[in-house]
Amino acid sequence: MMVQMPPLSLVATCVLGLEEILEGELRALGAADLTREKGAVTFTGSWEDCWRANWRLRTANRVLVEIGSWDGRDGAELAAGARALVSRQRDLGTLFHPDRSFVIQATCTASTIHDARWVALSVKDGLVDGQRDRWGRRASVDREDPELHLRVRLIRDRATLLLDTSGEPLDRRGYRAVTTSAPVREQLAAACVLASGWDGRGPVVDPMCGSGTLLVEAGWLALGRAPGHLRQHWAFERLPGFDERAFARIRREPIPAPGPDVRLVGNDVSGEAIRAARANLERAGVLGHALLTRGDAFEVEPPPGPGLVVVNPPHGERIGTDTERWKALGDLLKQRFKGWKAAVLAGGPDRGKHIGLRPKRRIPVMNGPLEARILVFELF
Repeated sequence: MMVQMPPLSLVATCVLGLEEILEGELRALGAADLTREKGAVTFTGSWEDCWRANWRLRTANRVLVEIGSWDGRDGAELAAGARALVSRQRDLGTLFHPDRSFVIQATCTASTIHDARWVALSVKDGLVDGQRDRWGRRASVDREDPELHLRVRLIRDRATLLLDTSGEPLDRRGYRAVTTSAPVREQLAAACVLASGWDGRGPVVDPMCGSGTLLVEAGWLALGRAPGHLRQHWAFERLPGFDERAFARIRREPIPAPGPDVRLVGNDVSGEAIRAARANLERAGVLGHALLTRGDAFEVEPPPGPGLVVVNPPHGERIGTDTERWKALGDLLKQRFKGWKAAVLAGGPDRGKHIGLRPKRRIPVMNGPLEARILVFELF
């Protein structure tokens, strides 16, 4: 008789502001018990659901598994709770076996303890004491190549221990061969595409394409390519119970490909940016769908549409911005992209207020350390 395993408590983390979009992705994957939190969406599922989320989610940073939670008002409570997890809970014995190295990172919010390093140290002490209780020896801490990536969140004196199943952040897609200054992160680029409501059909134009990240993310969506398909490793592959054949089946699952003949049009005033975009699009396997030109963004002539125009104008701390440039971008969209959908990642002091168009949707996000907005337009 097969024993039914209880579902895992899973957490997909994301850039602040992308929670709604990430929740939509998880819902499309069939995830259960979805709850939006600040910078994350929690859900329940199996290990296969966890692996699928790592393989398929375009806007997530990491996928975590909740291991346990306990009160942690001081170092002693933090250590005692961690010790109890290992020494008393039988189902964690395999995971925390002392032959398996680990590393712990911690954060603390609105708690008595303010030093995240002290939180991590206290939990580590508790875990290794629990290992000594059970096996008479402890695991080693390996900050370079650990088998277990552990995270502790201390929020209002309540500690939660989580297992990071991703390892490297999920924005490490594997196609960024060459970069330019302050490139947009892959998850944020994917969020712009998803927020636009574009159905994957018709051309994609980026008049200020930089290193081509927005074009790649749009192209992969249209072609039905998983965001993890170039990636070589995930942390979950080193966990006990990992089923290589089951993960191979997940990788073979069909993904909707609404735009098999998608055309990607990128332009930038910088020759260096165009060279970077060409290298990255080639590595991403979409250069054959692309036309890259060098010139003034405001002189771009789009191909026959309608389709999607996406743009991340230079802004904020990077190059600066001015009202006239925003107005010029608004005029470009109004005059040359009628009937198209548009997504603009707007930063800087005004965050696109002077673009001269009324957005259908406005999503506050953090673009690295900078506040920004994803502005979505229907250009009718």
